[in-house]
Amino acid sequence: MRFVVIADTHTNPADDGELSPFASHRQTNDRLRHAIETVNALQPDFVVHVGDMVHPVPDAERYPDAVAAFRQAVAALQAPLHLVPGNHDSGDKHAAYVPAGVVNARHLALYQSHFGRYFYSFEHDDCLQVVLHTSLINSGLPEEAEQRQWVEDTLAASQHRRRFLFVHYPPFVAEPEEPGHYDNVDEPGRSWLLDLIRRHRLDAVFTGHVHNFFCQQVGDTPVYLMPSTGFVRADYAEVLPAPQPAAHENGRNDTAKLAILCVDVHAERVVPQLLRLYPASGLNETTPTHRQAPQRDWPRLPPAAGWMPLLGLDLRHDWTHVHHIPFSSMLDEFLRKPARNDYPIMALWELGVRHLRVPLQDLQSAASRQRLQLLAHHGCRFRVFVFGVPDAGTRALLQRHRPMLSGVEVILPLPLGAGQGEALAALKRDINLPLTLSRFWNAAADNHQGKQVKLLVDHGFTPDSLDPADPDLTDLIALADSVVFRVSQSMDVAATVSACIDSAERLQKTAQVHVRLADDNPATPRRDEWHNLRRVMQAAMVAATGGSHAVFLDTLNDVDRGYFPRVGLVDNLYNPRRSGNALRTLNGLLSASPPQVNPTWRRGEAGDVVSIARAHDALHVFLPADASGAWQLPLPDDITPHARLEAWDLIAGQPAALADCGWPDRTLTGPAGRLLAVLVKNAAPT
Repeated sequence: MRFVVIADTHTNPADDGELSPFASHRQTNDRLRHAIETVNALQPDFVVHVGDMVHPVPDAERYPDAVAAFRQAVAALQAPLHLVPGNHDSGDKHAAYVPAGVVNARHLALYQSHFGRYFYSFEHDDCLQVVLHTSLINSGLPEEAEQRQWVEDTLAASQHRRRFLFVHYPPFVAEPEEPGHYDNVDEPGRSWLLDLIRRHRLDAVFTGHVHNFFCQQVGDTPVYLMPSTGFVRADYAEVLPAPQPAAHENGRNDTAKLAILCVDVHAERVVPQLLRLYPASGLNETTPTHRQAPQRDWPRLPPAAGWMPLLGLDLRHDWTHVHHIPFSSMLDEFLRKPARNDYPIMALWELGVRHLRVPLQDLQSAASRQRLQLLAHHGCRFRVFVFGVPDAGTRALLQRHRPMLSGVEVILPLPLGAGQGEALAALKRDINLPLTLSRFWNAAADNHQGKQVKLLVDHGFTPDSLDPADPDLTDLIALADSVVFRVSQSMDVAATVSACIDSAERLQKTAQVHVRLADDNPATPRRDEWHNLRRVMQAAMVAATGGSHAVFLDTLNDVDRGYFPRVGLVDNLYNPRRSGNALRTLNGLLSASPPQVNPTWRRGEAGDVVSIARAHDALHVFLPADASGAWQLPLPDDITPHARLEAWDLIAGQPAALADCGWPDRTLTGPAGRLLAVLVKNAAPT
């Protein structure tokens, strides 16, 4: 079963509506139509809108006109549409501090006349979908008691089925104990709603209202707070560690954050995918102007895909911190409301990356551990690293949380000290997880007179430094399941990663290869995005054919301060950079069919052509060395005028034309700043 969730369309009575002081709001009708086109391409079984279909509140004179405009737009949907009442549709929740009229009997009747029922359920493929009206909670209206009794009875009668809950107000934004504010359900209704979710072990809850992506968990149930299709709530831009460009209207028009949620329901698990809409009105500064089409529903993730490459990321920045939004005189003037930056989670999901590397302290902290468990629920696994041999308490902690770990990485100075070998053997026995060992080093040997003083630490081997005859390595090699290698910025990614894998296999070990996007010098910024994009793509293609060997990139997001500044896969607004877009498309192409053999590389000054053979096709990726001008790279032998070809613009994530393919001289030409991938089908040519 597949369904799509959309939220907070805020339809205007007319396309040029002036109901808001923000210019971006005049785009909401166009953006709704754009979202519907995207939804139709996904071919869902049904669509659920989790509230605020229209912008005028029920008391507004033009409320009926906005409803008519909404109805006209959604008439183009090719799947059944189910509606959830939002506060703009039927009145705010009952609280003295809210800015608009609260829900009442007249508002309920108005909503029902335009939209239909305001609490109900429907079925599809033996799954039960339940809709509640959260403005009713704590209202004291007779309909509140009626809704409460109905939902208790409905869920009690459906214990052995998949159940999904759709509401407008989220129970909470950051913490179950947070104070009541504009964006959550107040007590005592919040405790009742949370208890309902826990007792009935619902499969997922989907909410709207906040116009930003947040992800929470109540018991074993994930709770998804949805982005809007129309505009971003600018107050939550406070959680982002970067200034807003002028075009973003102080965060409200950050169009890369407008999205829908595509939910695939399998027998084994529920797989959500947030898809950015990239509406034509408004650009993200770090996204090329041609990147305007909404994202496709890929990479395919397990269980739809039975295979994912062992390409992982270091989560260097704290992604679990609770920020406190300043009181602003807009919606919440009387307190600071807590919120996390969950856009790193959104970025990981869209990239198809499920292997993450985190320090031990993330597991030791109860708050951080809760976020690890949330990502583990969505298929992520963590490689926990620690300096020094873990003590007995740490071993017990690792063993207790073993299901969400892919292994433990221990970094040690060599040779091993007295008793460390026995302690490592006990660790390996107790945790029953792959043990990865790495050699610590510092720059002390380079701090000679007359040279720059280097205060650097790092770890890992290079292929030529892992000498099995070295007596210092004997115990480490005997204990390790996997060995860490480092690939510095000065090293060629493709050649060095392959050499690392060969070196590990000679010792009958697996390799864990750390590919740096940072420079070797902490004072030298690496802001050449194209250079790092090529490193990302090379690492991804080696990881795709590396079997059980893992490759980790050293950062998810930009580092724009401190040491080793560099560009990542997303900027510091957590919007995709070209490297992030290209990796997502490559992982999308790879997730359709796993590689059969190691890639073939054709390398030259103009760039690389990487070829990967698969069961039903061959994938050829063209990596020009330079982004500043048109490029020309040689064609593999199987790309001919008579072959069945399918081309993709990797950065745009969209099909590409091969009109520029130079058949006579066996080259492919492309415009500046573009990456192309070509699939050659194995079926009979047409």
